[in-house]
Amino acid sequence: MSIGGEKALLLAVMRNEGPYIIEWMAHHFALGIDDLLVFTNFCTDNTDKILDRIEEIWPHRVKHQPNPKVMFPKQGKWLIMALRFAGHFGRYQSAPWVYTTDPDEFLNFTGDIETFDDFFAKTGDADVVSFTSIAFNSGGHKHAKDELVTKMYTQTAADLATAAVENREVLTAVKTLYRNKVQGARRPHRPVTHDFSQQGFKWINGSGQTMPPEFTDSAYKAIASNGTRDYAQINHYSIKSAEEFILKVDRGDGGQNDRVGESARYWNTANRQGNMDTRGVGLSAAAREIYDFLMADAKLKALYDECLELRHARFTEIMATESGQELGRITGYYD
Repeated sequence: MSIGGEKALLLAVMRNEGPYIIEWMAHHFALGIDDLLVFTNFCTDNTDKILDRIEEIWPHRVKHQPNPKVMFPKQGKWLIMALRFAGHFGRYQSAPWVYTTDPDEFLNFTGDIETFDDFFAKTGDADVVSFTSIAFNSGGHKHAKDELVTKMYTQTAADLATAAVENREVLTAVKTLYRNKVQGARRPHRPVTHDFSQQGFKWINGSGQTMPPEFTDSAYKAIASNGTRDYAQINHYSIKSAEEFILKVDRGDGGQNDRVGESARYWNTANRQGNMDTRGVGLSAAAREIYDFLMADAKLKALYDECLELRHARFTEIMATESGQELGRITGYYD
């Protein structure tokens, strides 16, 4: 797989994402990603061990490294430090295409589009694509399950259908695929190139529309949700079930475990009721082949199974605390 015969590198940062790695990786490799460069820090659920085992199986396709910030805790931010460090790797420097995204984000092509090549066949050639991210809510799930993420969560966290009828703009974040030769600072959502419109490159959105200089020559990381997703969108599963969200807070995201108020706002915003969206549910045939190949490895499967046990044990510990019980009430876990 590739993009127009050219290598495509996926760059990611992870912490305690063990149950989702194999599904996420299989999904994106089937789209046309060739290579994964991933950085982790302070994992307690086998995320790092799972990635190490996959690298042993596929050293030519996967490279796992500790995030450099673990050695320089007072410098920079986790994502920015990883992006800067990535630029020193030969596999990054030699990749014609780079795509930066998170393990709770699944790029979802629509209709008969199955790969990046199919996407560009619809849109025409481009050098940069910013895909619109659409948040999905918990779907009422309270418990973590050994099930595909894309099958469990099928309702968006915003009523975009009504917004479209009312001609009301809803802004949302993007994640960006770009040719590595495009100049500018690498950031989690997009390259920042203030003179992009003068460089002779083309920047489009998920509908194939050319982005204006007001966007390309800025640091904006949000665009309109409606009208930009005809061919592709990112399904963002930011909270998942109540149990998984509480584990996310514990690891240090979605608000911190000592900032329950922030976590409540995060949950309430991300768990709003939107529209059913079942596009991209499950694994494609190509992704299923990759998924089954990896899960057939006995060592990897054992690490995966242990990951689920470690997470459930940690969840039990959290729920024995006052802050854990408060999060349980906030998320409706006890309802």
